[in-house]
Amino acid sequence: MGPDLAKVIQELSSRMRHLKAAQEDKASAGNLTERDLMILGLLNESGKMAVSQISAADPTASDSTISTTITKLWRDKKMVTKTISPENQRTTIVELTDKGKKAIEVYNRQRDERFKTLFDAINVTESEKEVMTKVLSRAITFFDKHLGVSNDGK
Repeated sequence: MGPDLAKVIQELSSRMRHLKAAQEDKASAGNLTERDLMILGLLNESGKMAVSQISAADPTASDSTISTTITKLWRDKKMVTKTISPENQRTTIVELTDKGKKAIEVYNRQRDERFKTLFDAINVTESEKEVMTKVLSRAITFFDKHLGVSNDGK
């Protein structure tokens, strides 16, 4: 990757962070970490999940890190519930609360608005969209392999 492309990507990333910060000033998703958002997003997509399932979805974090994050989302932020599985009392089931659902909805809406702003600003043609999709898909495949994530993101 040439220095010009790296610089442009860095500059674009900086602008997107500024846009995100401005959105958060207006309507915060609850001062959430990236790992918080990953867990809330996973629960939003999948519904109830065992802690072990959530942990398996993030191979970059230890089981104890995931467990600690879930406990903070439960105890401190009231965004998830934790219940013992009636079928196996060694299994803890995690589910979004209404507060957690609202927080991930706010985050998703803000993210969608940022991407819409970006796509409107760059005004890509259909053929450019195809090229971007191919290039970004290769990046996703690389990171899936690098992070030990399966192709479906789990």
